[in-house]
Amino acid sequence: MKLNIKILFSSLIITAMLFSMGGCQDILDTSSNRIAFEKDNQLKNTNDLFYTISGIMAEVQKIGDKYVLFGELRGDLMTVSENASVSLKEINQFQTTAQNTYRDQHDYYNVINNCNYAIQKIDTSVVLQNEKVMLPGYTVIKTVRAWTYFQLAQIYGKVTYFDKPILNLEASLATYPALDMDALVAQLITDLEPYAQVPAPASSISPNNFVPVQIMLGDLYLYQNNYEKAAQMYYNYMNTHSSVITADYASRWTNTTFEEAYTNHRDSYLNETISSIQFNTDPREFHSGLVGLCYNDKAALLPANNYMDFMSLSPYFYADKIGNNITATSEGDLRGNISITKKKIQYGDAYSFENTGNSITTGLIYKYFYRANESTTGSDPNNKLISGKLVYLTQIPVFRIPHLYLRYAEAVNRIGKPSLAFAVLKYGLTSSNIANPAMVNPTEVANSEPYVNFQNTVFDQNVPTAARGRGLGISKDTKVFVIPDYTRYVNGVDGTGKTIKVPTTDAADMAAARQDSISWVELRILDELAAETPFEGNRFFDLLRVSRRRSNHPEFMAEKVAAKYDNPEAMKARLMDINAWFVK
Repeated sequence: MKLNIKILFSSLIITAMLFSMGGCQDILDTSSNRIAFEKDNQLKNTNDLFYTISGIMAEVQKIGDKYVLFGELRGDLMTVSENASVSLKEINQFQTTAQNTYRDQHDYYNVINNCNYAIQKIDTSVVLQNEKVMLPGYTVIKTVRAWTYFQLAQIYGKVTYFDKPILNLEASLATYPALDMDALVAQLITDLEPYAQVPAPASSISPNNFVPVQIMLGDLYLYQNNYEKAAQMYYNYMNTHSSVITADYASRWTNTTFEEAYTNHRDSYLNETISSIQFNTDPREFHSGLVGLCYNDKAALLPANNYMDFMSLSPYFYADKIGNNITATSEGDLRGNISITKKKIQYGDAYSFENTGNSITTGLIYKYFYRANESTTGSDPNNKLISGKLVYLTQIPVFRIPHLYLRYAEAVNRIGKPSLAFAVLKYGLTSSNIANPAMVNPTEVANSEPYVNFQNTVFDQNVPTAARGRGLGISKDTKVFVIPDYTRYVNGVDGTGKTIKVPTTDAADMAAARQDSISWVELRILDELAAETPFEGNRFFDLLRVSRRRSNHPEFMAEKVAAKYDNPEAMKARLMDINAWFVK
């Protein structure tokens, strides 16, 4: 099949076009496909750069739903119903055919090609008031290109890599190299590393900064198992942007009888956004279809039963304030939208309910609906659950503050600092917590690496991520949510000559104990990612990234994903072949 690649924006033509459209929200309209740069035109001013980035982000909209669907349906948290299309069922079953409506690579390569064209035309030498004013926008475009390549590789397992604009993809497939994920990641790191310290552009230069270059590099280093560099990149962003995990988005019971609850966590889906794919707010324009697929009387996408079970069975620790003693315990992670009724039981970003007004008795994914826009000027005839209005999502978060802290935890854990990593989940990264030997092993922070410095008072706001759904008293739990004692013991003698067990000083045994702690904490981080960031497009890659570094890869990945199917053994057997994970 011949795939023509179109260059969709121009610094000259699009400027006039956009000014005639009237509003900033409408710059993301994707209707035009006939705009191109003049042959020798260079981008030399920030106004033109703003509209160029707008044009690129308009193309990114087209892969927004695919980002979520390929990231979640191949994971263990989301599944399909009998109402799902054949294409969605194929993705869920890892059996995508040539006719699948989501498998086309064209939209991804359109983004990449437009990035290539802009990169070629931007004059980064322009200086105003001693600043290279075009460089931040140039870096944004390079990062958008890297993110798009990374997504494409996670779907297909390999990509055709080109960094110059092309006119025909089919012809280029035979000309440019096909890179697997490892080679692609190395290439992207080489491309972005020189720009790691470039500041984010002002809103007058970029309407959407998208994934910051430091975070993009952090993700690439983390995939590459370059944990020191990953931790440093995540930390650099945290420190520069004062990013903290606050108690503002905690959902919690308000009494020890578990009859009343407070929730604000659902607002974190958008309010803690670092980067996102943004759509036009006009309901008549192009927007995401995730609400209709999930919150519907004939929902196509559902939360997997194992996700619902995991959330509902998680231990809950009641305290009226962070750090206070536990005065009651229960079960159920309350992150999401709590509704305390006899007809509705909800944990996390999905719920099960019975309603006399319709026949739904199964779980629904509620995440996209509760942060969507509503319009009474239109309606969705295919959704009887929502009557008399149109509910549509105008923003898909791509990276949020919880991702930042949990991926930082993943990196420092693998460096060999499991108690520091676990502190992200259980205590919160504050200077006092890190200095407390009961919370963080002093040997893990003794060298004072730059990425363990949380002395800045802004970090005093940090609370543990797990407290946001499992109770403000979680930091006081000493029995359940704690790192097991993996210390190896040998026979020793006390002062009276009695034989006792004492910790070994054998280096190999001590290293093995540390590795057991690292493995256990890594599983808790993966659990926390499921609780804190479900249905956001990351789960497949989270599992892949963790699996590939574990000794039982690919069984780790295959077993995790297979757990959501009616016949888990059959699916596990299929997924033991890594080639089955990717679209062919």
